[in-house]
Amino acid sequence: MKITINRRKGDNPLGKLFAKSPSIAAEAEYRKLMIVEELLNLMKQQGISRTELAKRMDVLPSRVTSILSGANNLTIDTLIRAGRAVGAELHQHFVPDGHAAHF
Repeated sequence: MKITINRRKGDNPLGKLFAKSPSIAAEAEYRKLMIVEELLNLMKQQGISRTELAKRMDVLPSRVTSILSGANNLTIDTLIRAGRAVGAELHQHFVPDGHAAHF
């Protein structure tokens, strides 16, 4: 069986999809997942368990599970607390569209 896909020159539906700016909800979800990934990496590098993180943050282990699931809105307070618990600082800033952030 031979499958042929006919596409007009320059017509790229997937490209059009990615060219659109993500919704606020999609961008927020992506950023939550990225910060949780950073936190998990720091925990792994230092051998910090979820239970230990909870102790260091002075929260219940269920709260750490909630934070690491990325399901909740993460407040600045929570992010600072988590950062301090793994010996890191939270840095946040706005970068104008089309510009890159440099540290």
